[in-house]
Amino acid sequence: MDSIIMENMRFSSFSGVLPEEKKNGQIFVVSLVLEIPQISGCKSDNIRDTVDYGKVYAMVKDYVEQVSCNLIEYMAEQIIVRILRSFSMVEKVTCEIKKPQAPIDGDFDYMSVRIGRSRMELEEAL
Repeated sequence: MDSIIMENMRFSSFSGVLPEEKKNGQIFVVSLVLEIPQISGCKSDNIRDTVDYGKVYAMVKDYVEQVSCNLIEYMAEQIIVRILRSFSMVEKVTCEIKKPQAPIDGDFDYMSVRIGRSRMELEEAL
């Protein structure tokens, strides 16, 4: 299994449970692992034979910055579903969303969730 890894993409969003999160916004840090049985581009050197991570980035940016969610768990699931529906060669996506400014009184780097879904799990859920 081959992987495309997109690490620590930063986006602003007005997501969160608390009213001040929806009003003031905050930074969310998104990381993805896209698993592909075998990337043909390894042999062809052609962008058509791989997943264009520029397009994945744009899709994630658009979703995170345009849609307000309560939970980062929900946000991660929606990102995964969008990727699996848009990029047929991807068999599994793992999405981690970090919330470095989580509204918690304490000393921490971030709070995060990591969700992984396969194409088979998506098809079974439909």
